[in-house]
Amino acid sequence: MSMEILDCTLRDGGYINNWRFGRETIAAILEKLDQAGIDIIECGFLTREGGDRDCSLFSSLEAVEAVLPRQRRARYVAMIALGEKELEPSALPDNDGRALQGIRLTFHKAEADKAFRWAKELMAKGYPVYLQPVGTVSYSDLELLHLVEKVNVLEPYAFYIVDTLGSMYRNQVTRRFHLLDENMAPGIRLGFHGHNNLQLAFSNAQVLGQIQTKRQLLLDSSVYGMGRGAGNLPTELIARYIDQNIASRYDVSLVMDVYDQHIADIRKKHQWGYSMAYHIAAVHVCHPNYASFLLEKRDLPVKDMEAVLQSIPENRRAVYDPDLIRRLYHQFQERQIDDSQTVEQLARVLRQRRLLLLGGGESLAEKRREIGDFIQKEQPFVVSVNFWDNAFPTDACFVSSRRCREAIRRQLAGAPGAPQAILTSNLPEEEGALFVDYASCLNGDAAVADAPGLMLLRLLKRCGASQVYLAGFDGVRAGTGCPLGFACGLEGEREDLRDRQRRIRKQLGRLGLQIIFLTPSAYEDEEE
Repeated sequence: MSMEILDCTLRDGGYINNWRFGRETIAAILEKLDQAGIDIIECGFLTREGGDRDCSLFSSLEAVEAVLPRQRRARYVAMIALGEKELEPSALPDNDGRALQGIRLTFHKAEADKAFRWAKELMAKGYPVYLQPVGTVSYSDLELLHLVEKVNVLEPYAFYIVDTLGSMYRNQVTRRFHLLDENMAPGIRLGFHGHNNLQLAFSNAQVLGQIQTKRQLLLDSSVYGMGRGAGNLPTELIARYIDQNIASRYDVSLVMDVYDQHIADIRKKHQWGYSMAYHIAAVHVCHPNYASFLLEKRDLPVKDMEAVLQSIPENRRAVYDPDLIRRLYHQFQERQIDDSQTVEQLARVLRQRRLLLLGGGESLAEKRREIGDFIQKEQPFVVSVNFWDNAFPTDACFVSSRRCREAIRRQLAGAPGAPQAILTSNLPEEEGALFVDYASCLNGDAAVADAPGLMLLRLLKRCGASQVYLAGFDGVRAGTGCPLGFACGLEGEREDLRDRQRRIRKQLGRLGLQIIFLTPSAYEDEEE
């Protein structure tokens, strides 16, 4: 079989860094991949949200052409994704071939009719079209054959098997390949876009390359597998495989230069690649964003993540629904209990002493002496939130996360005078711990409902607290990382974290508590 590599680093890899590679980096990656001999290079998305010169999101062909190498051997393409603020065919001029030699059109099952209409318009303007049905595994054989009938009438440049969920094993890929190969018009190329949730993208690509057929195969890949969730087929792996087993066509050292010079620094800031969570998402044919949501919570062991994923209705697993996964996550966490005795016990303590909450921010170490002086002078009731620090005398640990609880238990093993554990009802039974109802600690904003600091403050409000001192609840401050304390352990784009921070600050204002910060915190600022 004749095989070609289509590198999609700047498009699929852009999900990792919000497509903000930088103008010079975009141009450098394109030039280096071209010099490496990569056959087809995807520049990014064609979208109405384009316009930022530092992002691989383009709103015109002129913007694409501006970043292309002067001397080029590869063919260049861009993607229009239906449902993602796509650029309509009417917004594009007739193709003169100077910028793009193809447009990839990706669509969900319900968008198929629209996709074929758009493909026809694009082809009429002279653009070779690559049709890519999202989540090909969700199509029955009969549904795929119906698509093939339309494909044969349209005769696009290429049609794809898209393993969106990274859930396809070798037999599933090859069966679909044979079904398409035997029924599709011979001049149409067949592509494979594999994700690596099951660590099978590379092996599936090799299997397809060994099938005896005259049809040309296109293999999507990205440098170092850069892509959302578990990532993609790595360009350097498939290029070296072809060089060593079929024909010497690529300069893999130049692909590795792309990694060294441009991707390695991104990798230090953002994670992608195989993980247990993405594995179980693929096993249950779930969109990887469901796994990403649960990973961000950082409080569920893998077996519990799997239980949540299994609770997603099968007909809603392939398309990500953030509201659905939030609801199912909270349903899983809730174990309603009568916590009136715990509330009364804490209320008796709070009537006698001031109250100090410790978050896990860097300011605890920065202001250790000041915090210690406050504790010595005021003798407050000290509660740490989802962590424990032996540098401070702590009366109690409030814990809402299973992972945090296990970490604290290991820290406290053999330590004298262990603090009282105050646990939310989603955690396993534990002798000597005080349990509070998980659901009663949540607030009305689903995005930050389970922020541990907010959960504790809501509990303390129920216990009659009117004034609370806080230390170590940093938020996103200059020179600091994640907003520890109220939403400890959060990871993600900095602007996403700032949005959660704004939401938390809004919830703080609704508590009706006098909150006094002993250490610098972005949560007390009106403006960031």
